[in-house]
Amino acid sequence: MLRLVISTGLLLMAAGFGAAGWQFWQGIDPGNPGMATERANSADTGQPWLISATGTPVSRLEAEAYLAQERLVPARRATLTLKANLAALLSQGEKLPEEPYLQVLADIRAPVLARSLCAVLTERIAADCAVDSARVVEGSVDPLQGTAAFRIELVYRLKPQDQEMPDPASHVLNQRAVELEIADNAAGAAEAALGNAIDVATIACNNAGKSCRLLRIDLDLLAASGRAHIAWLAPMPAGMSVAPPLGPLVGH
Repeated sequence: MLRLVISTGLLLMAAGFGAAGWQFWQGIDPGNPGMATERANSADTGQPWLISATGTPVSRLEAEAYLAQERLVPARRATLTLKANLAALLSQGEKLPEEPYLQVLADIRAPVLARSLCAVLTERIAADCAVDSARVVEGSVDPLQGTAAFRIELVYRLKPQDQEMPDPASHVLNQRAVELEIADNAAGAAEAALGNAIDVATIACNNAGKSCRLLRIDLDLLAASGRAHIAWLAPMPAGMSVAPPLGPLVGH
C-alpha cells in the first residue's frame, strides 16, 4: 500500500512538470513569476513582417524570432537531446529509487538539467532564458548504467546589440544553417557542447553581417549531430520593392 501511495504521488508530480511548458506560454511560470508578469504585459502590438532574399514574405514565427527581442517567442529556442546520470539529479542525501520508479524520477528532475543549460545561454548571448519543456525520453532509462536520455527545450531573448539594426523595410532577411561538430564524449557534457555551439554560431554571425542573430540551436548529442540557424539583414537587391503583407500570414 505504501508503495502504491508513493507511486501515485510521483505520477502526479510528473504530470505537474509536464504541464510546465503549457503554463509557460500561458504566462504562468512556476519557477519565475517575474518573467510571467513581463510576458503578460508585453502584448503583441502588430504583425511582424520581413521579406526574404527571394522576395517572398518570411513566416510570422521566423519574423518574430528575429525581430521580437523584447520578449520570449516560441520560435527562438535551443533544443537538446542528451544523456545524463540519474544520480546527478538527486539532492544531497537522496538515493535512487527502485527500478520501476526511475523513469518517473527522471521526468520530475529533468528541469534540473534544463536550468543549468539556460545558464550557458545567459552567460554568453541571452538576456533572458526560460525552460519551455524538459522531459525524459520514453524508454531510455538504463538501470544498469544509471542513465537516461532527455529532451530539453529552452526559449531565450538575445542581449541588445551595440550596432543599430538597419531599417527592415529596405532590407531582406538572409538565413543560414551552420553545421556543428559534436565531440564523441559530448553526450555527457551538454553544457560544454551548448557553449561550443553558441561560440561557433557567434563566429558565423560575425562573418555574416552586423545585424546577425542566432535564432535556433538544435543539438542531438546522442547522434553527435547539431545545427545552428542564424539570420541577418542585407540591403535590398536593386529593382526589388516590397510592401507589408495585407493580412496575417496564414499557415506560417
